[in-house]
Amino acid sequence: MKTLSKILMLSTSLTFFMSAKNCDQPVVEQRELKKNVRLMSVGASTYLDNSGFNFSETAQSQFSGVLFETNSFFERTVYPSSRSVSLDQKYYELSGVSADRVKQYFPDAKTQDITLSRESACMMSRPQHFLAAKINALEAYSGSKFVLGFNATAGVNIPVQGSYEINKMRMDASFHAFDPWTQQTVASQNVEEFKKDYSFKFGISLGIFHIGPEFYRNSGMAETTLKTLRKGVKELAQRLLNTPGESWQSRVVYSRDNKVLILGGVELGIKKGDQFKIYNQTHNWTGEPCGDSSILVGSIVVSDQQDPWIVEVIGEDKMFTLAKVLNVKENDSIDTGALVKVHQFVQPPQPAK
Repeated sequence: MKTLSKILMLSTSLTFFMSAKNCDQPVVEQRELKKNVRLMSVGASTYLDNSGFNFSETAQSQFSGVLFETNSFFERTVYPSSRSVSLDQKYYELSGVSADRVKQYFPDAKTQDITLSRESACMMSRPQHFLAAKINALEAYSGSKFVLGFNATAGVNIPVQGSYEINKMRMDASFHAFDPWTQQTVASQNVEEFKKDYSFKFGISLGIFHIGPEFYRNSGMAETTLKTLRKGVKELAQRLLNTPGESWQSRVVYSRDNKVLILGGVELGIKKGDQFKIYNQTHNWTGEPCGDSSILVGSIVVSDQQDPWIVEVIGEDKMFTLAKVLNVKENDSIDTGALVKVHQFVQPPQPAK
């Protein structure tokens, strides 16, 4: 019996020790950068807005806050500004605050040196995705009621009665991401969320009087709308993450002296030490390049796809990131407007053992 007791004690201690070790393991979250997006529209079916609660206005007001909460999207409203410096409008230069910010990183640069092609200027003027959402329906889904009391016909006259009731409604919504140039849908996601209402009553009947408490919990329309938006944005981001060709990307704003300035900074989650791949591209258009009615047919990488430039972040700020080129190529250079993609994130410091 003593031996058995010792074995049991040892087993219990070992189990507790292993559990404690498992609890000590930190939970590592997968890092991702926020994509520049622009909100096109958020609305609701007409009959919903005519039901006495303005779903469209509520969803429109809540959507920006939902985007701000996520680690997937950044609703950018400010982009580098430029102005034409040629009669044929083929060349542009950064102007105003944008030019001043570039000079902070490149003190020797002159405004007339920060020249962009028409294509590179407009490629930096739009987000990676346009977003839209719509609440399609809010309908009764299920319900139940439980009543407890005494039947007077059975000869029992106890004036006590209680009831419990639950009602559930289903909200259906759709979320879409569009290509900013072709306006084609690149990802869509339908989601549903439930509005749950509870009530509990208990009372005693005393002739003409009825005494008893009532407890209830009704989910508000705004609360249900907010939950639906949060769920939809999260699932749409995951759908985009799993869609080929829709990974995070940005553009080179300026390139000089083996350093590049990238559109996007700390607001996108970029950190010092992160590394990016950079590719020069040409773009095929139907109509005038970057014209109001032109369509971007496709983009082709003209630099070495197997050996892209690798740059490492050495300074980050709001809107811009400065990075140095790690693999300098003597006979080739990075174009302004070049495509930027994630190579690898900086590794967090390892805890001391």
